[in-house]
Amino acid sequence: MMQRDIHLSPKDLLSSLQFKDGDFGEIALISGQQHRAKMCLEKLEDCVKNFTFLGYTFWTGFYKGKKVTVGNGGFYAPDSAFVTEFLCVGGINTLIRLGSCGALKEDMNVGDYVLAADIIRGDGATKYYVDDNYISKVDDELTSKIEEVFKTEGTLHRGGVWTTDALFKETKEIVNPYIEKGAIAVDMVTSPFVTVANLYKRKVAAILAVSDNLITGTLGFADYRFFEAEMKMIDLGFKVVEEL
Repeated sequence: MMQRDIHLSPKDLLSSLQFKDGDFGEIALISGQQHRAKMCLEKLEDCVKNFTFLGYTFWTGFYKGKKVTVGNGGFYAPDSAFVTEFLCVGGINTLIRLGSCGALKEDMNVGDYVLAADIIRGDGATKYYVDDNYISKVDDELTSKIEEVFKTEGTLHRGGVWTTDALFKETKEIVNPYIEKGAIAVDMVTSPFVTVANLYKRKVAAILAVSDNLITGTLGFADYRFFEAEMKMIDLGFKVVEEL
């Protein structure tokens, strides 16, 4: 039987990767997709790779005098949870997710933005961190700053984001009850990202580009409007950083 309290902590693993205190910045812009992370990387000056582990790579550099960390922070709930722990234990105090989502309202289009206001947990990873009745919360001030920047640059929807683990089980029997709980969008990352950041008492927020619509059946993964929204999201994310 296991006698130790824990097998492996985030600090242990960071140490094994030769990570040192101060290597990360105060602010992080985190994406699931590698290409978004690389677009963020192009914005930084004097950039240093912090480490690569299990396909997740982080760099830290400077943007207009501010030390910023960027990287691909997970595609799904489990990897998003442990990567977010890396970031928090590594000293980052402000975490912003630049992600994507499926829309849960008919009037939402591919390329629109969703600003997470409420987190609706449907994932399995956060059950290991918090009780079922735990309410994960984005930082109000940071979320308002993102809203201020994005609302003049595109169509912005603010509301609940539901995180699921099962992409091919987005059936009406499963989806509709979450819509009734206030979800206007669905993804596979935001819940663990926000929940873990909450537990470490970090400022956290999430802005997502709409890639598809579950109500209309629209699939926009290869739509130019989605790609344009992704590129603009990077620019606007750094504008938020500039104003923090």
